[in-house]
Amino acid sequence: MNFETAMPTDNFTSPLEDTSTGSPPEEQFLKVIVNGGLPLLLPGANLVEIMKLSIGQVVPMFQMAPWVMGLYNWRGEMLWVADLGHFLGFAPWYNQAEAATRHTVVVIKPPYTADQPADEPPPTLGLVVNAVEAMVAYPTPALQPLSAASGQSISVEPGLLPFLRGCCVDSADRPQLILDGTAVLNAMAQA
Repeated sequence: MNFETAMPTDNFTSPLEDTSTGSPPEEQFLKVIVNGGLPLLLPGANLVEIMKLSIGQVVPMFQMAPWVMGLYNWRGEMLWVADLGHFLGFAPWYNQAEAATRHTVVVIKPPYTADQPADEPPPTLGLVVNAVEAMVAYPTPALQPLSAASGQSISVEPGLLPFLRGCCVDSADRPQLILDGTAVLNAMAQA
């Protein structure tokens, strides 16, 4: 795993301008790969942990959405594990050419807010991805809605659109799609 910047801490806060250098604020993202090759950025504010699980560690649950793989005992709590690519409208993990028996799972939760009830912990979810590439940081002014990415060839699957926060351009001038981690969590919780 290549880390371009340091991993975020447990309570990631929104970035502040570095007054010593006058540089613009940055936001950190975890670059993941789904559907065998599609890179997506998950906001650092949603990240909890990255782990590897074998399919035998996930207990299947009946009468669930097809993208729900099951439950996993994570730190003494039940963690729902879901196939992110399948949820977004792509082929399920077991239909991909490189179907694995061990999965990379990114554990996410909504960012902390001061008005959160103390007795009601935020939902936590394990997202199965094909790979984790790197932690990357982009200046906040470089983050833009998809409609503002003029001149960039961005082809987006329709099922992906409701879960995109926007995009940014990497150092090789390639557009990078930014997932809205909270929108993914909310949609999966309602399904």
